[in-house]
Amino acid sequence: MQTILKANDVTLIGAGLDEAPMAYKDIHTVMAAQQQLVDIVAKFTPRMVRMADDGSRED
Repeated sequence: MQTILKANDVTLIGAGLDEAPMAYKDIHTVMAAQQQLVDIVAKFTPRMVRMADDGSRED
């Protein structure tokens, strides 16, 4: 998981590495399927992820 985060320039702050990016659908596929419902006005590329505080230590 650390390798994936580093390769994507993502900094994980707090909590653990329990959020697997592979669990999420590809946003480009999702948006392409919704062309009739949405207008894309911008693209957001997160660089930091702050997990919910569950009392665990940062990895």
